[in-house]
Amino acid sequence: MGHLAWTHLAAFARLVAALGFAALLGCGGSGDARDAGPDGVADADDGEADAGADEGEADGGADDADEGEADAGADDGDADGADAEDADAGPEPECYGPLEDPPLPGRVVFRSRTTSFNRRWLAALQDGRIWVKPNAEAGQPPGDWALLGTGLPAGGGLTHFEPPTEIVELSGDGTWLHALSSAGVFYRGTDFTQDIQASFTWSDAWGHPGATGPGLTLEFPATHGWSVSDSQVAGVHHYEDRLGTSHGVGMGVAHLYRVGADGRSLHMNDWWLPADWSRQICLPERGTFFGENLSASASTLFIIGALGEMYTRLYDFDTSGENDTLEYSFLITAPSGDTRALPAEDWRRQPDVTDGLITRRITIFQDGQGNAARVLRVEGVREGRTGFYHKRIFDAAWSFEDTGQRVCGPFLNAPGRIPPEPVAPDDHAYAGTLGVDRAAGEDVTIGIEIPDFNPFCSPARARLLLDGALVTASGAPLELPLHHVHALVLETRPTDYWLQGLPAEIRGALVLPASFAEVDDPAARATLENLFEDRRGVNLQGQASQRELSLDEMTWLDPLVGVVPGDEKADPGNALQLRASSP
Repeated sequence: MGHLAWTHLAAFARLVAALGFAALLGCGGSGDARDAGPDGVADADDGEADAGADEGEADGGADDADEGEADAGADDGDADGADAEDADAGPEPECYGPLEDPPLPGRVVFRSRTTSFNRRWLAALQDGRIWVKPNAEAGQPPGDWALLGTGLPAGGGLTHFEPPTEIVELSGDGTWLHALSSAGVFYRGTDFTQDIQASFTWSDAWGHPGATGPGLTLEFPATHGWSVSDSQVAGVHHYEDRLGTSHGVGMGVAHLYRVGADGRSLHMNDWWLPADWSRQICLPERGTFFGENLSASASTLFIIGALGEMYTRLYDFDTSGENDTLEYSFLITAPSGDTRALPAEDWRRQPDVTDGLITRRITIFQDGQGNAARVLRVEGVREGRTGFYHKRIFDAAWSFEDTGQRVCGPFLNAPGRIPPEPVAPDDHAYAGTLGVDRAAGEDVTIGIEIPDFNPFCSPARARLLLDGALVTASGAPLELPLHHVHALVLETRPTDYWLQGLPAEIRGALVLPASFAEVDDPAARATLENLFEDRRGVNLQGQASQRELSLDEMTWLDPLVGVVPGDEKADPGNALQLRASSP
């Protein structure tokens, strides 16, 4: 028997152990279809049901709570949700457990397309209307489900679109509850932590200037999930950068995150930014990951892949380095006051579930202060019992809570699942020059090659050349990291602006070694020391397109507040320029 056959046999044995032999023989079921509705919006009742949770539930249980993430797109099972790459290789999905909960469930464990929760409220959709109920598991007084107002966004804050007649998806986290109408319009509602029957308000305004912009629409199908995220002083309070320095969340950071229609891109927007989907976040595996579903809370993303691989990452407009009013540095090596250390947190691979089967239904919610205050949940089946796996974000292992609720596939980590077709990173090669035209002193110019600049995934590698020959150190080509982030843009752009040939506004830093003593050629060593002088790195800003890079070193003439510390800026008469083009 070949190795592959043995592998499949072993996988089947694990499946039997996880589900129980009786479950494999007797629990059939058609699996709820969870189809996507018109325009790619999932049908409102997705069968998810149980959603529940509390919000602070610590460890998956109901603990504390803060908020919740909304997963909205993460629902779950979308159904066929998909697309060709979401291929599930086997028979129709099987279902385990009793019949699913009604649209207004007794308990909400997941944030899905049709259910959500925070520390105070549960929310659910029924017949296109929003219903709410106190979150008793989080310590609120028990109560019954009731319509939120009329069940539809309404009031004086709706000025850009016709009032909705049906809500098909929702998502909540912290103070925010967002709703998506059957017409593909996003509505933002607040305050989801107060007496919502007395003081809750809706708005359809979105975007620059000052959140009074024209509103935000779906634009492309929500097949692979969307989620609202809210970081507030009264909730998560702060985040820690890569050096462990705590930074406050200011007046709050509220974003929408969503996976692209093909599962191969990740988009974000803040309601103070231009109302478009042009801002992207690098997916795991240098952007080649296929995102099956998404959930978010307090600026932390939780994503699951087609084979059940799970990643988390804390990333928003402020933590990433994009906010022009804040100060960042790629160069500091120790805490330095209010300066935020970059690069931002990378994707963290979460442990695989190996003792059961899991679905695409995931949830993350905040339950305290700081980066560690997040709880993860993923729906699953273990030893014939249905429920969910849960853990705190930095824990090493999953625990399982039995809910007895119905769980339907596809099961992402089941044996025989066919992975998506692999794709290459969207890397671009450039070659050109890096030099300085000094107001006083010797001008210096060297060659530079950047073989893998990716518009949404940092860093790139930079190689230096002298007289056409690569500079080497200890016998190998000298490679320097070129970190980059997107800069603030106040004009709306097409979602695929980069592919259309429009440039990206970027900032970044070419990080230099402590010295060039290991450079092999003495002439090259002297040239680099003359060019870079006592710099620890070169902070750059400018434009990047598929055809060229045009970046200038930041100087004292740039704004005194924000972007990079003053001691990292160059003298205007001694600033470097990077000019490179694609072959």
